[in-house]
Amino acid sequence: MVSIMTEHEHGVVKPFSLCFIVTSDSVFRGLKPDEIKPIAESASVLCPDAALQGYIVVRNSVEEIRALVLEYASKCDAIIVTGGTGLSRRDVSIEAVNTIAVKTIPGFGELFRQLSYKYVGVRAYLSRATAYVVGGSLLFIVPGNPNAVELALKEIICEMTPHALYEIRK
Repeated sequence: MVSIMTEHEHGVVKPFSLCFIVTSDSVFRGLKPDEIKPIAESASVLCPDAALQGYIVVRNSVEEIRALVLEYASKCDAIIVTGGTGLSRRDVSIEAVNTIAVKTIPGFGELFRQLSYKYVGVRAYLSRATAYVVGGSLLFIVPGNPNAVELALKEIICEMTPHALYEIRK
């Protein structure tokens, strides 16, 4: 049987740059260790097409998160914001970004919650994880738990990003 490759199978952006914004008051103040940094530093192992371009830890501040997302959107193909997806008053990553996003990608959050359910049960559905287009970049907002970050990278972000970037930029 002859395989017919479609534009969707050929249309990819590889390699791509990846930046992390870790939102955590306690990590920012040095009260907790940064458990995301080792994952970010090994991102090219999880995502062979990705190269770590930037990494920063910030407070749970709408203004700081928004400013960094805009800065990173000018130099990173894909941005992962960790933390701020819960329901507490300090969980503000979604609020920081939804006013500057060009498009929302709801399927990312839907799939992330479905995959997370296997590990944390119904608590997965308390996460507001989502993805956006900001400028010409992809932005993923995931929980700050290192297992959640690794799950998102391995199961969704690494595979989704090359084609999503192609679609955004065509």
